[in-house]
Parts: sequence; structure tokens; C-alpha cells
Amino acid sequence: MERIYTNRRQGERRIHVEIDENEIADLLDELAPIKPEAFQAMQQLVQILQTAHATFVNAHEAEASRT
Repeated sequence: MERIYTNRRQGERRIHVEIDENEIADLLDELAPIKPEAFQAMQQLVQILQTAHATFVNAHEAEASRT
């Protein structure tokens, strides 16, 4: 994770984090499986990472099948 942005719009306090494709699996290894009592935000983060990981894996498989 090299780039983190802070939202500077009036009344909003958020960050935007860019995560490289090759870091997603490592993050999932550390975070998942999450416990049922984990915060909703953590559950959502893991779900986002799982979806991203699956998307990249599928893209690589599609590229490999075209060659």
C-alpha cells in the first residue's frame, strides 16, 4: 500500500487506500477468517478484498486462456 488519500471535502472524513494486486492475498491471510463478533467494517473490508482477489484471479485465467 503505497498511496493513501485523505478526503478533504467539507464535512467528510474518509481515506482512500490503493492496494496492489499482489498484496491482497497477504492481507486476506492475515485478516480472514474473521470472527463473527468482528466489527461490521472489518467484515466489509474482508468481503471487498475477497471480491477483488477473485476478480484478479478470474482476469488472469481469462488472459491465460487467450494465449
